[in-house]
Amino acid sequence: FVISTRLKQWYQRRVREYNNIPHSSSMDNMMNMSNILFLVFGLGLVTCYDIKLVAPYETGHNGADPCLRICGGTTGKGSTPWKLYGDEGIYVDVDMKKCEFRSDLTPIVTTVLAGDGHHWVTTGGSEVYHPRYSGFRNYIHMRKDMGNIRNFYKADKWRIDWLALGFTC
Repeated sequence: FVISTRLKQWYQRRVREYNNIPHSSSMDNMMNMSNILFLVFGLGLVTCYDIKLVAPYETGHNGADPCLRICGGTTGKGSTPWKLYGDEGIYVDVDMKKCEFRSDLTPIVTTVLAGDGHHWVTTGGSEVYHPRYSGFRNYIHMRKDMGNIRNFYKADKWRIDWLALGFTC
C-alpha cells in the first residue's frame, strides 16, 4: 500500500525536529525503517481497514479497481470450532461475512494452518473448499502413522489464518 507523500514528509519533519537531526540520506534510510515500524505497530491497532491495490485486476484496465478489497482473519488460537471428520481428520467452516464481499462473485481465498506444533505433519491447511462470498471450509488430515489428530489440534491450538481478495461493489 501507499503512504501519501505529504504524510511521509510531515512524519519525517516531526522525527527530525524531535531528535534534532539535519536532513541526510542516512536519515532517509532511518525514516524508511521508521515508516515500516509505524505501519506494523500503528496499523496493528486497527481492527479493519481497506488496502487499495495499484495493479489492475483484469487485463485492459488502468490502475486498481476501487471496489477491490483485501480482507483477512483467523479462526482464533485455541478457540477454533473444529469438527471431527472421520478418524484422521477435522474441518472448520470460516465466516467471512464481515468482509462484505459481493454475493454474486466468489473472492480469491488463501489459507494456512497455524499453531504451536505438529501441524507440519498434516495436509489440507492451504486447500479451500466451497469458497463463497460469505465463507469457506478447510479440511485437515493427519495420517495415523503420524499420530492421532485428536491429540494435537486442541493441545497445539491449531487455527486457520486467511486472506481473501474480492469485490465490494
